[in-house]
Amino acid sequence: MSRRILVVDDLSINRAILRATLRAACYDCLTADHGQKALDLARECRPDLILLDYCLPDMTGLELCRILRADPASCDTPIVLFSARADRAQRLQALGAGADDFLQKPLDTGFLLGRIRSLLRINRTHSPPFALCALSGPSGMAEQPATAAPVARVDMICEPESDADGLIAAAPRLFDAMICRTLSLSDSLLQPEGTPAPDLLVVSPAVLARNGVQALADLQSRSVTRQSEICVVLSHAQQSLGAMALDLGAREVLRLPLDIEDARLRLLAILKRKAWRDAQARAMEDQLDMALRDPLTGLNNRRYLSGEILRVAQDLQRGALTGCALLLVDLDHFKAVNDRYGHNTGDDVLIEVAQRMRASLRASDIIARYGGEEFVILLPQTPLGEARSIAQRLCNTLDQAPYRVGGRDIGQRITASVGIAMQSGPVDTAPDGFGRMMIDQADKALQSAKTGGRNRVVIAQAALA
Repeated sequence: MSRRILVVDDLSINRAILRATLRAACYDCLTADHGQKALDLARECRPDLILLDYCLPDMTGLELCRILRADPASCDTPIVLFSARADRAQRLQALGAGADDFLQKPLDTGFLLGRIRSLLRINRTHSPPFALCALSGPSGMAEQPATAAPVARVDMICEPESDADGLIAAAPRLFDAMICRTLSLSDSLLQPEGTPAPDLLVVSPAVLARNGVQALADLQSRSVTRQSEICVVLSHAQQSLGAMALDLGAREVLRLPLDIEDARLRLLAILKRKAWRDAQARAMEDQLDMALRDPLTGLNNRRYLSGEILRVAQDLQRGALTGCALLLVDLDHFKAVNDRYGHNTGDDVLIEVAQRMRASLRASDIIARYGGEEFVILLPQTPLGEARSIAQRLCNTLDQAPYRVGGRDIGQRITASVGIAMQSGPVDTAPDGFGRMMIDQADKALQSAKTGGRNRVVIAQAALA
């Protein structure tokens, strides 16, 4: 579907030129000749981007920009303001009001289309998670970007031998409250995995002169800098590179000589939105993690376990693993704890049971709460003797110390019965049926442990054959 752009200009000739330019680039174009009509179209048609003249008959473009930014329906819509006057005060006011850019007429068509492509790409890339997060307002995930204060790490990518561009000298005024460092391009590209990722990369004209715009692709290909926003600074001789830099992933283009206040507004807006996006991404990860985790014990749940069992089955099928064990653990007489002390105490005991079991397992072992007081433990690449030792250690760990709730001993032993199923070599069944087979075998062994007196480990007959 073609992206829709709203053009707001009081002169029909300007609207016609912009409409022809945008349609030639395969955009759907709406037009408005005054502010109120633009507001109505923005609310009714939800354009993907708005091109907005500063001078309108019923209000200024600045006033319209502020109204659009205050409206939930258009608060995230990219807005580019333009004016025939090279008025610095207008430009700073527009950026401060939330405009994504402020351009001077006559418009540079190549740069304008590059800016449009960049803004639409960024908006599309980040809109779906935001839409999902907005559904989770009570969890704090719907915070608006204006309230997310940036705590930023900035890397200035400069030529180390000189500061001919003046960027290093300007850094204290641009990034006075941020962690800012200066690196060569090669030092940035060679940072080891696990290095704290910068939020923003500022690439100097000298780096572009020596390495070309390929430097942007290189920075985006490295794990440390892949998610960083990129700002390029162009010298007067490099003006033609602006659109190409935007197409190659730059978030902002600045030009020498730098207007410090203008640059600060632009870069702080980028950092603020990135801080918001990062917070939303972390919140989304937390939500996804919660979907795969048991809310009481903090262990993995059955949904997560199913995926891990399938992965192990596939690894066995292709020979990446030579075997695995599955333990089905059930607490003995646990109903008596709930009946005697209440379900809240029972929950506290289950939490401590989970903690004791997790502490007794290896980092590679996978434990999940299967339901009630049942747990499943998947042991990849584990022979039968080692699986039996782990199961017995679990039983001893659960029974070796009293359980204290509210500062007092509950006065009841907590023991467990364990059934073990084993798989050696490739899986005979389809991978998606492997988990059911293993749990059926472990369950039969568990029932034998229960009927045999409980607090014991039993190995499935198939594992002994």
